[in-house]
Amino acid sequence: MATIIKKTSRGILPKTRAMRYGYSNARVRAMRGLLLKQSALEDMVRVGSVDGMAELLQKTDYKLDLAGVSMAYKGSHMIDAAVSRNFARTIRKLMKITPESDRGALRALLIRWDLLNLKTLLHARRLKKSYEEVRPHLFAVGGFTEEDFKRIMKAEDTMLLKELKKTELGARMVSLSSLSASRRKAMQQTYAEAMRSPAATILQDNAIDTYIYLFSDNALAEIGSEVRDIRKMLKKEADAKNIMIIERLKKHNAAKGKIEASLIKGGTLSASTIQRIIEAKDLSAVVSAVKSHFPKLELKSEGKAGLTQLEIALEKSVAAQRVSAFHRSVLSICVILGFLFLKEEEMNNLRKIAKGKEFNMKESEVRETLVLV
Repeated sequence: MATIIKKTSRGILPKTRAMRYGYSNARVRAMRGLLLKQSALEDMVRVGSVDGMAELLQKTDYKLDLAGVSMAYKGSHMIDAAVSRNFARTIRKLMKITPESDRGALRALLIRWDLLNLKTLLHARRLKKSYEEVRPHLFAVGGFTEEDFKRIMKAEDTMLLKELKKTELGARMVSLSSLSASRRKAMQQTYAEAMRSPAATILQDNAIDTYIYLFSDNALAEIGSEVRDIRKMLKKEADAKNIMIIERLKKHNAAKGKIEASLIKGGTLSASTIQRIIEAKDLSAVVSAVKSHFPKLELKSEGKAGLTQLEIALEKSVAAQRVSAFHRSVLSICVILGFLFLKEEEMNNLRKIAKGKEFNMKESEVRETLVLV
């Protein structure tokens, strides 16, 4: 018998909410306990090699994932592949325990990964990488299938769009049928700008990022007010990306018009705030301009800090909001979605540590890049 969800003007009744989310939220909070502790990440930073890091991961939830990739990949590629498998396994588990009526919200968030996969594929094509080289960096968790990955990688430049349209994601990107009129116009403009690029770079990074945030936000908006905090976090991610776009282009003395045209859509920064960032003479002034958007933003040694330090500080500020949202959420789909963000941070940290070891970075330098939640 189907469960009838009782609603009031304020949403789902508390008793019904407990029935709907009690099991899934309890499972997710238990999964939160399996995330790597700061001490475990610290041990991996201190160990001398990627192989040593892998040995430590053998004692964690990544054991099965490492066993499945250790023969095919070495070094940081092995860690990337294990992380990819672990994340896909986690998503399958989350999808299984999420109430059926709320799985659309989880799928909406996974649109981000479809588009990030697309960005990775396009970068790999530009660099003439093989499918085998790029596979460890792909996450089969959304609408792309393994066959989709292969077809997009192997397609001729002139056939790339045709192959993309065959995918679930590509069909949505082309039709834009699920978007409001104003957002459809913004997306069409973005798509038109991207199409002016050479065939091998059909969708530029900022165009893909625009799709990420507008598509995800639009899909989540259909869920309702329940996911308001999750939507806010996505907008904060877009804001952080735009701040870094501005600062990097300023470093190359780009004109104001070029900077504004390069920004991705989907954030919350007002025109006046963007203008303040563009006009800021140093990073201290940038922090001052965006402090109201990122209350947890802390940039140590602002006078000496560079763009890498600013990017890490922004990541940490967004992560702090993610943790807060996870712990504030009770009997809600947001507990599940919030956990997904925390898992992403863990994956990013593992990949940073592995790359740091391959590039012989100092422990202190690797540690500085980590976003601990």
